[in-house]
Amino acid sequence: MVKAALPKQLASGVCRVSPRLMDEEYTCGRWEYLNDLEEMARYAVIAGYCRHIGDISSVLDLGCGIGLLRAWLRPVEVIDYVGVDFSTVAIEMARIRWTDESTKFIATDIATFVPDRKFDVIVLNEVLYYFERPDWILRRVAAFLKENGRLVISLWDSPESRRAWLRSRSSVHILDEVQVRHRSGLSWEIRLCRPRLVAT
Repeated sequence: MVKAALPKQLASGVCRVSPRLMDEEYTCGRWEYLNDLEEMARYAVIAGYCRHIGDISSVLDLGCGIGLLRAWLRPVEVIDYVGVDFSTVAIEMARIRWTDESTKFIATDIATFVPDRKFDVIVLNEVLYYFERPDWILRRVAAFLKENGRLVISLWDSPESRRAWLRSRSSVHILDEVQVRHRSGLSWEIRLCRPRLVAT
């Protein structure tokens, strides 16, 4: 499986890809590979970090797609999960699969999203490199964490990801990090962090 190149930066907005393009890609099945075996270890680590934090009651999954992480968090008995993605197609797919009262999906831009509560964990799974200012995104969403809340950040190894991390790593304290490598050669850096700065 070969990752597609990121779309060129748009003239307006802080995100480098349009919701319309993402809707088209979800409609045609472009993102179905996320269910493949090579993605399993990455999701297992992300879910493990979420559980390791302790007695968590809430997770905000920014850039959730069709809500795959929700399934990995399912063994947690009581957890409020909110998934946010600006692809309305992905969100509708997620809503069809998950109908329980503790799970909610919202179709909106995470750069403007403001939740009505704070969370124990915020997951940014393969999203930071889509933004012109990943550092600003991190500082912004840190304000949505409860006291002692944590961030889980996953980035696949690519030039775009490395640039995004270099630009944003000063916004967090790294508590732990792991590299996951699949036999295909793809690899990911997954980090458990606490925020250094909180947006005001």
